[in-house]
Amino acid sequence: MLSVEEALKRILAAITPLESVRLPLQDAFDHILAQEIIAHDDNPPFANSAMDGFALQSQDTQHTPVRLKVIGDIAAGHVSGQTVTPGTAMRIMTGAPVPPGADAVIQIELTNPSDEWVEVLQPVLRGNNIRPAGEDIQKGQKLLSPGDLIGPWETGILATLGYDHVEVIRKPRVAILGTGDEVVEISAELQPGQIRNSNSYLLEAAVRKAGGIPTRLGIARDTVESLREKLNEAITYDLILTSGGVSVGDFDLVKDIMQEQGEMNFWRINMRPGKPVAFGHIHGVPLLGLPGNPVSSAVTFELFGRPVVRKLQGHTRLYRPQIEVIVADGVQEKAQRRHYVRAHVSLEQGRFVAHTTGKQGSNLLTSLLNANALVIVPEGGTQILPGQPARALMLDWPEVETLE
Repeated sequence: MLSVEEALKRILAAITPLESVRLPLQDAFDHILAQEIIAHDDNPPFANSAMDGFALQSQDTQHTPVRLKVIGDIAAGHVSGQTVTPGTAMRIMTGAPVPPGADAVIQIELTNPSDEWVEVLQPVLRGNNIRPAGEDIQKGQKLLSPGDLIGPWETGILATLGYDHVEVIRKPRVAILGTGDEVVEISAELQPGQIRNSNSYLLEAAVRKAGGIPTRLGIARDTVESLREKLNEAITYDLILTSGGVSVGDFDLVKDIMQEQGEMNFWRINMRPGKPVAFGHIHGVPLLGLPGNPVSSAVTFELFGRPVVRKLQGHTRLYRPQIEVIVADGVQEKAQRRHYVRAHVSLEQGRFVAHTTGKQGSNLLTSLLNANALVIVPEGGTQILPGQPARALMLDWPEVETLE
């Protein structure tokens, strides 16, 4: 069996980011940028007022109070054709272009204004309350690079620079396929021996959270014909996720079809929950076969599926961070395989403390509720006593670039 690190290394080595597409700016949010962003103009494009007040010549304010004649008004979005000369001022709004001749703006709170005159109460220096052209961004400046994630701030920059369309890495289309004669749709009334197809819905939500575009393809029955039919539909996608059908039972057919129609890189990992994980390609499309037990499916997606979905999008930060925690209640169940224990980690008196979420069976979906971390119990039957330290993989922290 492969180690978790070796399995992840093999999987990611076989994955390359998808091609770029040109999207309207409003649709590019949360995509990875595929082009360099250069400013074609200064920002601001002209010197403008940072305050509501009066544009004037600073030399007129050296001896205050002083009265200046108001010769006009300038609102935001308008340009004045008048020139400020000694002894005069112009009423100006925030964001309005500074008129010719003025070298400072005094805020209205430091004046006593009237219709025709303004009394300046304090001296101001040259450049006071004036935002010079190019103060924020200069023409020709590089602002964003390929590989940058487009978030709200980046969207604002792109809009400011006039980029109404941008080149981005497209989101992966992910086919999700449940398998097994015992699996039925979630709306069905259960008959003896049946279970609902919860895995497909869980994986659909997990793929969407990872940034992919998921599609549930239904359920493949435990026949070669049914599985072939579903996989023929799935190979039109960028990634195939299956749940179930990759163990050692007589009806576990996913890995057999992979070997028949493509290649299988591996199918077992030295971990718990989730030993039977298969990875390979069918007709050139990567397929990640996850276990059928719901917790195993969820945990293995977090460890392997989520990094794949992110790499397809062009992300370079692929790995959940690991931190040192104190395991309050310990993990005394011995497992020869590496054990990923669902837990909730919180900061308590300056230390990160993990509380496990109860029974850890791979069929117990409730163990995922309130879990924001996986406590890592090393291979070889290790026990963690209450209060002892351990490593924990944080499920709700941003990804990092290196696998710890």
